[in-house]
Amino acid sequence: MSEKEIKKIPYGLANYGRLLQKNCYYVDKTMYLKAVEDAGDYLFFIRPRRFGKSLFLSVMEAYYDVYYKDRFEEFFKERSIFKQPTRERGGYLVLKLNFSMVDPDVDKVEASFLNHIRLTSLSFLRKYADCLLKDVEYYKKIIEESRSPSDILSIIADLCRDSHQKSYAIIDEYDNFANTILSTVGEDAYRNLTHGEGFFKSFFNVLKGGTDGIEAPFTRLFLTGVSPVTLDDVTSGFNIGENVSLDSTFNQMLGFTREDAREMLNYYKTAGLIKHHCDDLMEIIDRWYGNYLFSEHSSPGDKLYNPDMVLYFLKEYFKIQSIPDDLIDRNVRIDYGKLRHLIIVDSGKGKPPAPNGNFNRLKEIIEKGGTSSKLVKGFPLEELVDAKNFISLLFYLGLLTIESPEKDKIRLKIPNETVKRLYYDYIEKGYRETDIFDLDLSKYSDLISDMAYDGKWEPFFKLITSRMQESMSLRDLITGEKSIQAFLNVYLGLSQLYIIHTEKEFNKGYTDIFMEPFTARYEGIKYSYLLEIKYMKAGAKKGDAEIQKLKTKAEEQLAKYSIDEKLRKNIEKTTLIKLVLVFSGHELMYIGDVK
Repeated sequence: MSEKEIKKIPYGLANYGRLLQKNCYYVDKTMYLKAVEDAGDYLFFIRPRRFGKSLFLSVMEAYYDVYYKDRFEEFFKERSIFKQPTRERGGYLVLKLNFSMVDPDVDKVEASFLNHIRLTSLSFLRKYADCLLKDVEYYKKIIEESRSPSDILSIIADLCRDSHQKSYAIIDEYDNFANTILSTVGEDAYRNLTHGEGFFKSFFNVLKGGTDGIEAPFTRLFLTGVSPVTLDDVTSGFNIGENVSLDSTFNQMLGFTREDAREMLNYYKTAGLIKHHCDDLMEIIDRWYGNYLFSEHSSPGDKLYNPDMVLYFLKEYFKIQSIPDDLIDRNVRIDYGKLRHLIIVDSGKGKPPAPNGNFNRLKEIIEKGGTSSKLVKGFPLEELVDAKNFISLLFYLGLLTIESPEKDKIRLKIPNETVKRLYYDYIEKGYRETDIFDLDLSKYSDLISDMAYDGKWEPFFKLITSRMQESMSLRDLITGEKSIQAFLNVYLGLSQLYIIHTEKEFNKGYTDIFMEPFTARYEGIKYSYLLEIKYMKAGAKKGDAEIQKLKTKAEEQLAKYSIDEKLRKNIEKTTLIKLVLVFSGHELMYIGDVK
């Protein structure tokens, strides 16, 4: 296979036509076009950021747009839809809007939104001039002079209706700038945008009106976003259509299946761009980018990989012919500021911000590895404080995924190592911002490196536990062994040198913390760690007999765990250090290694 023939990695590319022109690798999703048609005329679909929504909408545009009808073979000859196209192929005037292009600055957003609607509508007139019966130049002038996005949309709707044309309205990132305003400016600005007579709500009112009547101009409507909050606020619960985000039919419509990921690795292995064994790379991809499930009615075998994460991994791998230095794509990281308003409350009057109930829910998820809740399809901002709504939002953002049904609820878990590291970042920043716990991360990095390569664990734990003891605010948050375990998880997990496991089963028991060396990326790591944590109520003294009793029990457990064959395989050639930590409240009473 020549270099020119090798398909390029389409990282960050969401334009289907451009993808074909550049000879990029494409995972076929066209088999879902018929399922979309069958599901209803007005659909709403949520997936996490960078999960392939924009590319799929570009495929829809190429397939349904009458403008591209004669290019069907060019676009789709290698796709599954080519052999059995639907009757609606090439049958619509497509009005495609992308709200991520709107400036979210609260002082500019209305003008930017108007400009986006105006430019898109003028392009619509030029593109379909031969299909629209009225004087296009006349309406072009009206649109250019209009100061109202909803008025412009009304003009497009009237033109389509009077011309007896069917239009497909496709909106990408419908909630993008609204969510940014909510997170950066606050709830008042968000409400002004989405409630009352705000321009955004008025626009959706016109859109909804365009779906009404025998000759409704908007025959079909498909919206994508990352959260149901905004749509619930601007459309009174999206009563013009159906939210199909949790339907098993569409579970795999976006994202890569295991077969997709494996096939892609095999392709590039055959092309000579991959030196490692594909099984070794799949193990990393599984752990860091996989395990997404979006319907409780789908089977565990239907789990997905985040496509952007996989493409990022391969792109970076090809640069150095090795495992990337950073396995987490910076573009995938959900900006902490966009979550801050959900977990931090500004106290005012010169006081530091304070964590709210949602912050504690994040901590509980770290402690337990997940949570159980009902999944809610939609809710307004005012109801976000409700626990099940906040948990549902974490699910829609990709921070939780479905594990299994659980009575009348669903068991949700952290999907992969990438998302787990995002949680660690959120908790660490939350502790620091609220003055609960602050740590010199540069010093931290040096000390955990000494742990990994030199076996010097004492300085690291001295730094962490001494700062714990100094923090009076932390005292009230430490209520037992699980709290200590979760706290240490966060700070041990800030480094990529180790994969942090809690309650991992070894020799018919469950170790508190196992620090598995990430030798696939850092081959020189020499030490791995098992931690057994014991907890006493606050107020114990150094010489208390209970401390020795707990220490002895922990040593026995570590000895049992350390002979497990799975553990020996996980640590590979590294030296295992077994540590006992006994706490009284948030104070460390004893730490020592077991020989």
